Amino acid sequence: MKKSIAWLLMACGLAFCAGCLGPNTAGLSAERGRLVVEDRAFASRVELVQDQTVMLDGGFLKAQVTLRNTWKRDARVQYRFTWKDRNGMTLKRAETPWKVLPLHGREEAVLEGICPVPKAADFRLVVRPVEGH
Repeated sequence: MKKSIAWLLMACGLAFCAGCLGPNTAGLSAERGRLVVEDRAFASRVELVQDQTVMLDGGFLKAQVTLRNTWKRDARVQYRFTWKDRNGMTLKRAETPWKVLPLHGREEAVLEGICPVPKAADFRLVVRPVEGH
């Protein structure tokens, strides 16, 4: 009897841990290429359709991305660009402020960002749902 209870408790514990690590865990990031979604439950609702970069005069990197709401319902997202150097390190002083973007169901939006310092070689678009939505 004690053995069966121990097995039951162990199975429940494993099931609980597996649930915590699932793809719908809020608060954890999901990274797909240059798109980082800060809420895994929200990650299936947005996708990066296209991204490209161009180096401007003076060595400033410009990024352009097309973001799609894959949901049928409207969504409000916050986004910002983070910039990486040639070694893949995040340029902390180059992060842009969060911006709010309303997206209708299945709508796409083209977003642009320019790194404020001339050291960037790559970028990430960080997206999260607007709180309370």
